[in-house]
Amino acid sequence: MNSVRFRKILDAILVPLLAVLSGLVVMGILILFLKKPLFESYAILFSNGFGCQAYGNCIFITALERATPLILTGLSAVVAFRSGMFSIGQEGQYLVGAATAAWLGYAIHLPPVLHPLVLILAAMLVGAGYGWIPGILKVKLGVNELLATIMLNSIAALVVEYLVQFPMRAEKSTTAHSPVIDESAQLLAFLPGSKWGVGFVIAVLAVILVYIYLWRTKSGYEQRMAGQSKKFALFGGIRSDSAAVRAMLISGALSGLAGAIEVMGVHRRIMTGFSVGLGFDGLTTAILGQVHPIGVFIVAILFSGLKLGAQIGLQLKLDIPRELGGTIIGFIILFVAAGKLYEENIVRARDWLLSRRGSKLKGESQ
Repeated sequence: MNSVRFRKILDAILVPLLAVLSGLVVMGILILFLKKPLFESYAILFSNGFGCQAYGNCIFITALERATPLILTGLSAVVAFRSGMFSIGQEGQYLVGAATAAWLGYAIHLPPVLHPLVLILAAMLVGAGYGWIPGILKVKLGVNELLATIMLNSIAALVVEYLVQFPMRAEKSTTAHSPVIDESAQLLAFLPGSKWGVGFVIAVLAVILVYIYLWRTKSGYEQRMAGQSKKFALFGGIRSDSAAVRAMLISGALSGLAGAIEVMGVHRRIMTGFSVGLGFDGLTTAILGQVHPIGVFIVAILFSGLKLGAQIGLQLKLDIPRELGGTIIGFIILFVAAGKLYEENIVRARDWLLSRRGSKLKGESQ
């Protein structure tokens, strides 16, 4: 039993790993097409995405900072997917959570410890409510959650844009933005000149809590069973509708938390064009992370590092467009979608190794 479980874990690791390597191979082909030095490009990509020259000059810290919202929106997608809800509403939930935190950050004045807690809880509550809408529409009216979340993303983007442009606008400028939140509402940074801080710790705690919830609690088991086999859940007395709504509430809360942390720990306000697709990037992170909290954590850091390396390293040092980072990630997702090809080849390779080992042992016994 242990060997079977180990084999499953190994396969779950190998498939995304091979997908990443395949994406990097495609990157190499594109770099050669641009007539740039291949090995130097790889070295610059990784050193400028994951390198650390000295204390206070560590680009990897920036990668961790940028990975924080990806971890949380990725976890949001994991909770929804595991319950059988194909929700892509992370973007909208992230936006409404960010707007809530930005408003409460300057509208109310509280002590340093209490103020961030109020903002976080409020953003999670609003995000959960926004996630509840497609969940209840699915359960009560049979509305497809994919279509519902797409429309709700658009609504959230328009509403938040209106809020930033008019009632929350701080002053007239080329870029509309809200007032800076109170210092008492800002999250602590660990290093001077860096935005990496308490928000990352919250994201790590969220990874642990989501894993415990989904794999170590009764409610989490019900959600996973409702997502994997509704008939099994039905005969087992599991109310799949309740599990789906609960999953959407938790999913929305996690995305709302991501928005709050970006406001409180990075931007200190919300501005027009606040979202740069972090919700959709979180969705991608969940898929490549094999819809598992630990996988999401690893992939979020990998994505952030690759984008940083492409932006800071390849663009500035080799004049390679920074969009190459997004292109690599796009190819990686395509390779993950073709995971069955990797799985079949992994099985063939394992069978071949076992047959060679059996032949060798048979030869030695003779």
